[in-house]
Amino acid sequence: MALLAGVFAGAAYALDFNDESEQAPIGEVGKLYHFELHSHGGCDYYPYHYVVESGEIPPGLKLGNLNSKSGLVDGTPTEPGIFRAWIALKDICGNSAELLFTFEIWVRRWGITTQSLKPATVGSPYSVALQGAGVPSTARWEISAGSLPAGLELSKEGAISGTPTAAGSATFTVKATAEATDPAAAGTRTDSKQFTLAVQEPLAPRISRSAGEVGVPFRASFAATGGQGPYTWSASGLPAGLSVTSAGSIAGTPKSAGSYPSQLTLTDANGNTKTLNVTFRVARKVAITTKSLAGATAGSAYADRLEVKGGVRPFRFTIAGGLLLAGLKLDATTGRISGTPRSAGSARVTIRVTDAAGGTSTRTFVQVAA
Repeated sequence: MALLAGVFAGAAYALDFNDESEQAPIGEVGKLYHFELHSHGGCDYYPYHYVVESGEIPPGLKLGNLNSKSGLVDGTPTEPGIFRAWIALKDICGNSAELLFTFEIWVRRWGITTQSLKPATVGSPYSVALQGAGVPSTARWEISAGSLPAGLELSKEGAISGTPTAAGSATFTVKATAEATDPAAAGTRTDSKQFTLAVQEPLAPRISRSAGEVGVPFRASFAATGGQGPYTWSASGLPAGLSVTSAGSIAGTPKSAGSYPSQLTLTDANGNTKTLNVTFRVARKVAITTKSLAGATAGSAYADRLEVKGGVRPFRFTIAGGLLLAGLKLDATTGRISGTPRSAGSARVTIRVTDAAGGTSTRTFVQVAA
C-alpha cells in the first residue's frame, strides 16, 4: 500500500494540461477569441512556457502567456475552417507535455455591409449612414486608418456627415466593434473595410450661346463642370422652334422674335441637379434697309452707309457681285462706302450682310458718278 501511494504522489507532480483546458472553444471570423490554457504539475518553479510545436492555430490568433502558470490563445480570427496544432507546455526544469488542439472557426456572423460611398460635393451638406448586419448587435464605429475629407466626420453611431471644403478624394479604413444584444450569440465582433470617398466640385452648367434669329437654324452646345458624368439636360421656356437634343444641345429654327426667359437643368449621374436661368433673345431676320446709294461726283470725296435692321450683331459686309465705282471701297465691319470716284459713269453692285447668327441679306444697287 505504501508503494502504491508513492506512485500516485509522483504522478501528481507530472507536468500536464488541466482537463478544462483540453477543448478549444468554437470561434468565428471577426469575433474576439479568448481561450485560457491552465496547467498543473512539473517542478515548483514558474513560469510555464507554451509553444506551437507543429500545425497551426487559426490566422488572426496568437499564443502567449496569461500569467506565469497559464497560457492564452486570443485575437480575432480572420479565416474560417478547422485548424489543428500540437501545443507544448514546458517548465524551467525541462519537463514538457504536448496536446493536440482542434480549433473550429465559423464564418463571419456580423459585418459591415456598406459597399461604397456616394460622392460628396464641395460646399453641400453630406450625410450617409454606414450599415452592418448579422447577429443582433450594437455597433461602435471609428476611423482606424487614413482620414475623411476635410469638413466631414464619422460619429460613433456610424454616420459620416458634414460639409466638404475641398475637392479631391480620401481613402480611409472604418472599423466597427459590435456588442451582441442576443444572449444566445453573446460576444464582441469586429469588422473593418476600406472606403474611398470622392469630393467633387459643385455642378456648374454653361451654354455656348443664347442669341438667335427668326428663320435661321440655331444650335447651342451645353457644357458642365463638377458633379459626376454622364450628364443629362432638360429645358423649359425655350423659344418656339427650339428643343433639347439627345446629343446634349439646343437646336432648331426660331419662329418668332422676342425675349424668352428659360431654365436649363443639368442632372449628373448621381442625381444632383443645377438649374441655369438663361434669357434667349431672338432677333428679327436681318435685312439691308437702304433703298439706294447717294449719287457721286468724279474727283470729289464720297461717303454713304448701308442701314441694317434685325439680325444679331456684329455684322459683316461683303460684295456678293458686281463692282463699286472705281476709287470707292466698302468697310466690311461698318457697311460704310467711301473714297473718291475716279471718273464719271455708273456701276452695278450686290452687297451682302451676314450677322453673328448666320443670317444674311443682299441688295443690288446702281451707283452713278457725274
